[in-house]
Amino acid sequence: MNLYISRDDLMRWLAQLLRERILLAPVRVEGLILFQPVSKVEEVALDFANTTLSPKEWFLPPTETLFSMQRNDGQPQLVPSMVEKDVVIFGLRSCDAKGIALMDSPFLREPADTLYQERRTRTSLIGLSCRQAQPECFCTSVGSAPNDSSHVDILLTEIEDGYIVQVITDKGKALLPQALVESEEALPPPPELQAVPTKAVTQAVREFFNNPYWGRLADRCLHCKICAYVCPTCYCFDVRDYFNKGNLERVRSWDSCQSAGFTRIAGGYDPRATKGARLRQRFSHKLLYFPEEFHDIACVGCGRCVKSCPVNIDIREVMSDLEQLEAKSGS
Repeated sequence: MNLYISRDDLMRWLAQLLRERILLAPVRVEGLILFQPVSKVEEVALDFANTTLSPKEWFLPPTETLFSMQRNDGQPQLVPSMVEKDVVIFGLRSCDAKGIALMDSPFLREPADTLYQERRTRTSLIGLSCRQAQPECFCTSVGSAPNDSSHVDILLTEIEDGYIVQVITDKGKALLPQALVESEEALPPPPELQAVPTKAVTQAVREFFNNPYWGRLADRCLHCKICAYVCPTCYCFDVRDYFNKGNLERVRSWDSCQSAGFTRIAGGYDPRATKGARLRQRFSHKLLYFPEEFHDIACVGCGRCVKSCPVNIDIREVMSDLEQLEAKSGS
């Protein structure tokens, strides 16, 4: 059963949620659309194509203290970081919801990452279907859709005078405002997206692991790492210890497999010392290693890396090139 909510009632509902929880929502910030905690519902942006960044950083912040070591009466005391309040993330697209679901696989597998697990447990997701496709979008080629409700608690779909509300989980049902009426309108059809070949890409990456293709592609790569930072499923990080006024903090920060020295080991050996090897690692992780381990391609088709890359390295072209190499090798 689908429900209906008007725009005015939607804002009143968000205001109610804001009084009870932290509300993360799309906000306009200097020409960007970013997920941020809002202090009033008037800050929430409803009319946008997609956010500049995904809400990944709520579950895996760019920098966070995992725990601190303090001394209490001369005895060391471990103080873990805690999540203080329940959170609602409003307005995320289906691609970003799937990105969170993909990150669940490594972070919630035992032994689970406790901070990630606590944030995940205490966060509810209210999705917003896409009204139109962007030129860089290809979510339908990687197992999702502009109106995919698989990974959210509630999905809103905009219609002429309000929103159709689909309640997906019990967690979503608990968030609903009172007295929503049943919707008699049919869900509008999702926008159509151009297909990208993905069927044989995992086998192709495996087969052409040592192909000169990677070196040629890397010739124009700047290793700026923006692809990793805008990606909803990249989760490479570095961990360091810092001393501050007698206390120790263990801090986790985003990193990237594109960084020189990211895989350098004791003794100084680096198995990915070349640009080609590092660029190959990015695509191998998404298209080969992650599917082998978790049975899904680690790409949600949001196209942010395509849109942000300063030298126009396009994951859609990479997948197409690999499948063409695969087809030629079998002919």
